[in-house]
Amino acid sequence: MSVTKKHNFLKFLVLTLWFWALSFVESNSRLLSYQSEYEISLGNSEIVRVPGKTYVDKASGQLFIDWINNCENSWVSNQRMMTRFVNSYGVGTVNEINYSINEKSDGKNMDFVLEIKENAELVERTIGQAIRENSLIVKFPQTDKNDLDFSNEVVFPHTFLDEITKKLFGKEKMLVKKVYEGTIPESFFNISVFFTDKIVKESNIDLPKDVINKFKKIRMSYYKDNGSTPIFEQTVHLNTQGIASYFRYDYPEYSLVLKLKKISLVSLNCN
Repeated sequence: MSVTKKHNFLKFLVLTLWFWALSFVESNSRLLSYQSEYEISLGNSEIVRVPGKTYVDKASGQLFIDWINNCENSWVSNQRMMTRFVNSYGVGTVNEINYSINEKSDGKNMDFVLEIKENAELVERTIGQAIRENSLIVKFPQTDKNDLDFSNEVVFPHTFLDEITKKLFGKEKMLVKKVYEGTIPESFFNISVFFTDKIVKESNIDLPKDVINKFKKIRMSYYKDNGSTPIFEQTVHLNTQGIASYFRYDYPEYSLVLKLKKISLVSLNCN
């Protein structure tokens, strides 16, 4: 697998994890903030390997998400993901992704910073600002990149997750939305969500008493812009508070599994 492909897949992973982080406050009547940790491993795959091509043989790591509701003014998240890969030739790399986002509660503005490192060397750093007026305008300060102009039907992560959590146990079986979040700065995602009937109750996680231990299995397909082939597919175990206990990411050449290891609620004084 090329370095560029692997970086893109990891950016997609950060994107979708941010979606779940954002939804936590919207689906709960109280202003809650939290810290969480996920364990990353390589998922089982039925991909037929072609001789001479490089594949991922091992993957392990951690994801840390700190989430804060800024007293109803905005939703702020800081994420750090460290993943160790070993390919089919025995060559190992360590990838680190740091991602911060601040989305205003009215859904009109969003700022984000994305930083990617490989073996401690900086590979990419993107700073962006998205503003919703007559259309969705994305700017990249301190660069020569052109502004982007998307239709107003493209939503931010908060709006997207608000709809998912509201429909989680409803009658609808499918939801389709266009979402911009910044991990692919020049593009949006067209996301199809499929609600299954499977309910999961976690027994191996020490959940805080205020966290509902009733998780719904959903499937999601991610398309870049208006493409016809999904870039990756995702399985999530999600509760009505927007907390995910399990993720599986199926990419064309490998799969990653993330399991919730720890979560703690953080008190916030907004008086």
